[in-house]
Amino acid sequence: MKVNSILHDEGQAARLLNMTCDTLLLLNNDGTCVDMVVKTENNPYVNEQHTLRGKNIFTYFPEETVSELKQAIENVIRTGEVSTANYNLPSKDKLFFFKCIIQKFDDNHLLCQYRDITRRSQMKKNLELANERLIETSRAAKIGYWSYNTTTRIISYSGYVGILFDTDEELYFTLDEYIESIFHEDQQKIREVLERQDFGPESIDYRFVHDKVYYLRMKTVSIHKANNGEMIINGYTQNIDDIISSWDQLKMVTMAINNSKESIYATKMDGTFDFINELCRAQCQIAEDVDIKTLKAYEVMEYFSDKSTWNDFIRNLKANNDTLRYINNHSNPKSNVICSDCTSFVFRNEYGEDIIWHLCRDISEQVRYENELRIAKEKAEESDRLKSAFISNMSHEIRTPLNSIVGFSGILADIDDAEERKKYSGIIESSNKQLLLLIDEVLDLSKIESGTLEFNYTPVKLNDLCRETIMMHQLHNSNASLMLELPDEDICIQTDKSRLMQVISNLINNAIKFIPKGTVTLGYRLITDFVEFYVRDTGIGIPEENLGKIFNRFEKVNHFAPGTGLGLSICRSIVEHLGGDISVTSEVGVGSVFSFRIPLQFAASGDDIIQTQSVFNPAQQFTGKKNVTILVVDEFDDCFELIRVMLGSGYRLLHAKDGGEAIGLLEKYQPDMILIDIIIPMTDGLEAIRVIRQKASFSLPIIAVSAFAYEEDKQELINSGCNDILTKPLNKQTLLAVLSKYL
Repeated sequence: MKVNSILHDEGQAARLLNMTCDTLLLLNNDGTCVDMVVKTENNPYVNEQHTLRGKNIFTYFPEETVSELKQAIENVIRTGEVSTANYNLPSKDKLFFFKCIIQKFDDNHLLCQYRDITRRSQMKKNLELANERLIETSRAAKIGYWSYNTTTRIISYSGYVGILFDTDEELYFTLDEYIESIFHEDQQKIREVLERQDFGPESIDYRFVHDKVYYLRMKTVSIHKANNGEMIINGYTQNIDDIISSWDQLKMVTMAINNSKESIYATKMDGTFDFINELCRAQCQIAEDVDIKTLKAYEVMEYFSDKSTWNDFIRNLKANNDTLRYINNHSNPKSNVICSDCTSFVFRNEYGEDIIWHLCRDISEQVRYENELRIAKEKAEESDRLKSAFISNMSHEIRTPLNSIVGFSGILADIDDAEERKKYSGIIESSNKQLLLLIDEVLDLSKIESGTLEFNYTPVKLNDLCRETIMMHQLHNSNASLMLELPDEDICIQTDKSRLMQVISNLINNAIKFIPKGTVTLGYRLITDFVEFYVRDTGIGIPEENLGKIFNRFEKVNHFAPGTGLGLSICRSIVEHLGGDISVTSEVGVGSVFSFRIPLQFAASGDDIIQTQSVFNPAQQFTGKKNVTILVVDEFDDCFELIRVMLGSGYRLLHAKDGGEAIGLLEKYQPDMILIDIIIPMTDGLEAIRVIRQKASFSLPIIAVSAFAYEEDKQELINSGCNDILTKPLNKQTLLAVLSKYL
């Protein structure tokens, strides 16, 4: 048998017909099926039972099929041309598809090759549907598909990323052309993914620059070898700009809520937490790892103490049209929040579930401020009462010494008796000192009120300080005997010497004031970490009912005794600033003991730290020398005349009324000392001092005469070039002591 002629061998025709996969239908020209060979899957019309034989397909087949099939058959009969087409064959339960090749068998008959393509057509339709869905999904997700040829470095692309082009057609461009539009910081990572040797599925985000910066995500999916051996990488790119933007907006909203100064949380109607911001979590002390959805508001929030309180809150909320504002006072705050202004409202989410949002604004500062205002108002009212008492008291205290000063000054010139003149002069001097003490106390009170009372901590030897204080008071005391009780071994501590002496002096002055005759004793002792000073007197004593208020301002136990009622209050303020406390014990008719403690802070001791200053004795004053020249710079003649009278005729005095005149006299006469008031015409006193210091020799003493008593003013004078400061009103003994010190 010749194999190459089998298909043309008529003897093999029956066998070949039997082996074909197509169903054969022999039709009359009118459409009637006269014979059939079924080789395809059975359907209600064409099957192995030959139900179609003897029937006219134009009436047997569905109208939808016939409308197309009849035209094809008539065309074949008319033209003799072979017809090949696909047709639908709908049935009750299923839609069939078949391919029909129609050709003339003879003048009266047609041969139809019927091939069932239902499965293939269904697969095609499914593929078409899937492709349509993929296209729509790609459009919605802004995805484009690409392939990259690693040899030619050409990218083929189609899809819907939506930046440069949206197309189903495949486009081609080089990698370098694409890289040019990528944000410069992201270019390298794109090259690394596409050009590396070890391929693996990978996803990276990068930025693409067109009319703005877009965020894209590229994912490599597969790699295959083309027929020519070139390696092709397949993947897709997604435009995630909207996702990033939405995510950024969500992050911004979340960040704003978390950084809000309001405590924000959301609950379901049963009290279960649905959301809580960071501030609320912190205030409620809920750990980060705790799932809030397992907690109830009435288990955490103090305002909702239990489930019953929560239910009452829900009823109240509904009764107020799902919006409620209330004040939450925290009796036992877990944080620093003591009061919150809260608003709760109901919001129905997209699932139809009612969620309660709670916004709580911390008004603790406002409440504290209101409390402070109330307290300040009460203090202001009390201060107003004390002010009235202070003015009344100060009027009395100022007028009392002024009465003596004005009165005796007016009659002093008419007194001929020397002893009587000396007596009246002593009264005037005593009244002057009383008035100065009053002014000092008022200044200290002002500095305490404003918080500007100065403290200068230095090493201080306590035995020397106590001796110096006692010696200072012995000069002007004639009533009491002043005694010292000091330990054998001196100690040196770090403290403010001036303020410490001020406290001790005030206590000694008070003791002397209320002791007609007797003893005042100053001493100190060490008690654990403190040094305790005491002033003990044998005076009249203080009634017990007055001991509790004796350190208050403007309080005077004896209203007939001189004083403002400020001294002990100032002592308490100074001692408390030094870190200590002050107290008093007393018995009427026996005496009193004032004691105060300050922290014991040892300091290095040495002879150069504190030296006991000798008190100036008028009997030791020298008469001066005719060749000693003192330049007095003061605007007023009266002030110059006072200094001239105090110094007597032992010095040669020059008078300058302003800074310019002072500099001229300095250059002309080369004085041995300058006394300069810091308030002078033409030139500022401080500036004049600086100019004089530049022009004069370094050894020339410059003594400032100032009515300013604050420590910072004195320090500024020293820094400007002064050697020392004399505070107005001038005291003759102090003036002579300064001259003795520098001349």
